[in-house]
Amino acid sequence: MWNFYVLNQEGEKEYAIVSNTVFNKTNKSYGHLQFFKRDLLFNIEKRILVNDTLLLGCTVFYFCGPKNTVSTSTNSDISEHFITLLNDFNNLFESSKFADCAIKVGHSEINAHKCILASRSDVFDSLLIDKHHEFEPNIIEINDFSLEAVKEMVKYLYTGKLPNIDEMALEMLAIGDNFKLKQLKLAAEESLIRSLNIDNVCDYIVQSGLYSTEILQEWCLRFISLNPKIVENSVEWKKVIADHPSLVPKLFILFANVND
Repeated sequence: MWNFYVLNQEGEKEYAIVSNTVFNKTNKSYGHLQFFKRDLLFNIEKRILVNDTLLLGCTVFYFCGPKNTVSTSTNSDISEHFITLLNDFNNLFESSKFADCAIKVGHSEINAHKCILASRSDVFDSLLIDKHHEFEPNIIEINDFSLEAVKEMVKYLYTGKLPNIDEMALEMLAIGDNFKLKQLKLAAEESLIRSLNIDNVCDYIVQSGLYSTEILQEWCLRFISLNPKIVENSVEWKKVIADHPSLVPKLFILFANVND
């Protein structure tokens, strides 16, 4: 995330713009082609130039995921075998061959294998142990999430892949929290960070508190601190503060740091 602005003669920030950009290793440049009109530079009333000098500022906030410590020079064969393994498990899931349990969502069922579910999730492990004493020991009912989200989660348990997470990131955040799937929850959190904007930041910050996602909450707070207009006349923001007053001191600290 970056914030670009002009400092006027009083040292105040003007014409600030914020972009929630995902930086990567490409040579792509980032910026804003039409920051403000050239005529504003020579407008005396705007008081933009300081001794015929234009002062520009830029603030960058970044999040780095876990580093890959495996040597890339020696793991090419391992990667190839790993991909084959994931494809085999994906085929096992898609074919339902030798499936010994089913996850029921509404009127639909997803066939699965107990050993996969139990080994990948402590929550499923506990559910399957408790099921030994029930009338239908091989049926697990999930009623709090959509069929699409549950399918995506089960496929993740088999393959570690989340190709559709951006389409249902909020629900995947909730399902990852519910079934104690740390990496799934983190992937959903990163997806939400990439899609953060003025229209959804209030909703995201509430969800961050609901599911204890500290990184998402900090990102939302920084986004708001770089977009102060969000808090000026926003009904949504006033409701967030009323329902979650603990966010106020955190935001004050960020505002103080931004304006230093």
